[in-house]
Amino acid sequence: MSGLRSPRGTADTTGVTAPRRAGSLLPRPFAADLEREFQVARNASRSRWFVPTALLGLVFFDLYVLLDLVMAPQVVELSLWLRLGLVSPVTLVGLWLRGRRIAARPGSRVDVLLVAGAASLVVGVLAVVQRSAPDALGGAYFAGALIVVVFFSTLLRNDVRGAAGVLATMVGAFGWGQWYVGSDPVALQATSLLAVAVSGLFGLVLAGTLEESERARFLAERRERRLAAEREELIAALAQAAVRDELTGLLNRRGLLDRVSAHPGTAGRGGVLVVDVDHFKELNDRFGHLEGDRCLTLVADALASACRPTDVVARFGGEEFVVVLDVEHGQDAGEGDVQLAGERLRAAVRGCALPHPRGGVVTVSVGAARGDWEAALAAADEAVYAAKAAGRDTVVVAAAVPGSTVGART
Repeated sequence: MSGLRSPRGTADTTGVTAPRRAGSLLPRPFAADLEREFQVARNASRSRWFVPTALLGLVFFDLYVLLDLVMAPQVVELSLWLRLGLVSPVTLVGLWLRGRRIAARPGSRVDVLLVAGAASLVVGVLAVVQRSAPDALGGAYFAGALIVVVFFSTLLRNDVRGAAGVLATMVGAFGWGQWYVGSDPVALQATSLLAVAVSGLFGLVLAGTLEESERARFLAERRERRLAAEREELIAALAQAAVRDELTGLLNRRGLLDRVSAHPGTAGRGGVLVVDVDHFKELNDRFGHLEGDRCLTLVADALASACRPTDVVARFGGEEFVVVLDVEHGQDAGEGDVQLAGERLRAAVRGCALPHPRGGVVTVSVGAARGDWEAALAAADEAVYAAKAAGRDTVVVAAAVPGSTVGART
């Protein structure tokens, strides 16, 4: 019997199968939410074999008309009509309605009602046929009732509560059938009824054991899926941590290089800017590391807000940031374009109005360049030193890359 599998995306609810109470066949249910999830999983598992098994049972039930033909030819017409004209279409409609019900409510317990109704109908048909030829059929009704009990208990073999309800229904239907046929002495009828009930109780014991095992398997597989999901989340988090700066949340050096390497033909064509926080060591020493970290975080946020979605912002190390413009599309940028981009970054940081121990606010120096990624990065790094030498809080754009000296300054 295949294990139950609960659907993906359900909320995690821990639970365990409590041991059975002494003298009870009934495994204790889970908490309400988990019980609904278990019922959905049980219906999904049962649907793989419930309908084929029911159809196979229906075929054998209809073929039993051959037994009537041999033992009591006078009831063959009635038996054939009841089997093919009543039981078969009612069963097929019931199976069709079952499919619609479970599709609409995956946790529905429609199987219990379906099996109880079908079992009562079959026992009633056997009683009608037996009454039409009690002497000719002899004990066929009793034998048929035993088969019905075993078969329908099998359909609910992992649902002891449902099987118990069905058994009670079948015993009641069989008792009515004995009264309706009325060919056996009362003592024999009572013995037959007891035999049917006892055979059903053996089925309940099996159903209880299977349900308890099913519930334990459900929990084990559920825990395994939860652990697998947690492992995937951890792996994803570690992968992010490898390419993200822990303090600012921006890409780190590795993340930037990975992103650029994914677009080798375009990175750098839109422009590369190196941004360095002015006099950061002095701020960090004067105000402390916590305030220094806060400064870097706010600068990072300002730079990210000043960039477009197609730009990439990274913390390259310490107080140095790198911005690659339009990394995915790589539209060729002019000197004025990267200069304007640098001014946006510089103004965004000034706009934070972070106080600096030198007086005034925290500022940045920006070096910018265009061209091949590696050469543009080297030129932008050279340009940022030129910006610092020129008094800081400024933007310097390198001339043509590669192999040029530093160009314009604003």
